[in-house]
Amino acid sequence: MNNMRKLLYIPVIHDQADMGSLETRLSMEGEKKYGQAAWQNHLAQVQTSWNRIENEIKQQLNSTPANKMRIYQDGLPKAGEIGLKIIKEIAKRGSKNYQILDELSRQGAQLEEAESKELLLQEYEYLSILSKATTLTEQLHAYIEFQEVAQELLNKRDAYIANRINITLKKDELGIAFFGGKHYIINRLDKDITINTIQEFKDKISADLINQHSL
Repeated sequence: MNNMRKLLYIPVIHDQADMGSLETRLSMEGEKKYGQAAWQNHLAQVQTSWNRIENEIKQQLNSTPANKMRIYQDGLPKAGEIGLKIIKEIAKRGSKNYQILDELSRQGAQLEEAESKELLLQEYEYLSILSKATTLTEQLHAYIEFQEVAQELLNKRDAYIANRINITLKKDELGIAFFGGKHYIINRLDKDITINTIQEFKDKISADLINQHSL
């Protein structure tokens, strides 16, 4: 790798298995907004995009050994045994993203703590309140409350993530970063990191979700 620091940056759309307790609600909202057929087609295209990402990473393994790779994952504030346990649990639920992480870690890639637990908990609390709102008034109040802090929380998360990549990615290593399309991390990275971005998730609904800064 010529003593360089490289990063494969993958803006992602989370599939249903990634969403945990929010899966049912988000699917209902997606079908309501876009129609059942369009939403199901979107989910199929998301899966196809993940398959292409998996193939690209397999190609990377032909030129870079896994023990020279570091993994950075959206929404994962733990590394080590706890982080690997989380990966395996979500992979078993059918998440293509986490199945890729599991395979990389099995081959020797190093999982890094990419996120701040405190910032994620703050965001989760707002989203939890929003998901539990039942009346229109409650939903509106929770939505406004979340929107007031959402961008600030995202900026703090992005700064934290970029700093983690900057300080952990070493020379002669390849980082593989999976982050939702709403994140703006690349412009915060050190200038000596060579970045290659994989652009997938190009269907209309995916683009719409990214523009809305949806999860």
